[in-house]
Amino acid sequence: MSEESRHDGRFWVGFFIGGLLGAITLFFLGTKEGKKTGKLLEKKSEDFIDGLESRLDELEKKGKELAKQGEEIKTQVIDTIEDKKEELTDGATESLDTALANIEAIQERGRKTTAEIRKRLFKNLPKKQSS
Repeated sequence: MSEESRHDGRFWVGFFIGGLLGAITLFFLGTKEGKKTGKLLEKKSEDFIDGLESRLDELEKKGKELAKQGEEIKTQVIDTIEDKKEELTDGATESLDTALANIEAIQERGRKTTAEIRKRLFKNLPKKQSS
């Protein structure tokens, strides 16, 4: 296909579209039926736009409600986490206290055992004489 024939095809497509737009414009502006149809289309488009505006208002209200519910859920989750955190902290503190008490008891038994071993091992040794 040559470049010239492609340009010719585009010309005819443009010519056809231009003629079609001209005919539509002439219909709407130049005839009674066209003017009636234009007014009908205008009314329908206004109704459509009003419907869209009301739907947008509804969606905006629902969006605000959802945002409010989201904030409430967020607050509940934070409160629950803080409560659980306190419970875990209290539980950990109790466990730590118990563990420390057990460690102290074991240390005390170790001291007593060490003292008994020293008594047994060193009771038969002669005491050093001081010079």
